[in-house]
Amino acid sequence: MTRKCSRPLGPRRGNAMIEFALATAILIPLFIGTFQFGYTFYVYNLLATQVRAAARYASMRSFRCVDSTSIDHYKTHVKNMVRYGSPDVGTLIEPGLTDAQVDVQIKGKNGADATATNPPEYVTVSTNGYALDAVVKTFTFTGTPMVRFPYVGNYLPADTEP
Repeated sequence: MTRKCSRPLGPRRGNAMIEFALATAILIPLFIGTFQFGYTFYVYNLLATQVRAAARYASMRSFRCVDSTSIDHYKTHVKNMVRYGSPDVGTLIEPGLTDAQVDVQIKGKNGADATATNPPEYVTVSTNGYALDAVVKTFTFTGTPMVRFPYVGNYLPADTEP
């Protein structure tokens, strides 16, 4: 004589909970990794856009270079383009990006720094040690993104930067 179970799933009770736990152990790290990659890619893309805009701005801005203070002011305006999206101080676009982490170089002949006696030929804007804290790992951008444009602005060696 065979005996029937009163509950059809009686011996398999709890299987759904075990399967859920196993699936969660795989899916949670997958979701975290996807989020980290997406966020890092988003911030890098935003940084690349800002660096390109700053390099374009620097290549067309008048280069007034009667003294080193004028050259520093020029570079500060370009760094502000990366950080704030305008030559003036405003709302920070990139979280935690400082002036020290933006490298602006304006070069003349033979790769020497542009001065009142060495007219500019190209401008390079890049990052230097910008660290992005993602969910699991910290990514550091050094030298990337980097954009180089030929200088096409006005060269004013006798003027001072406002």
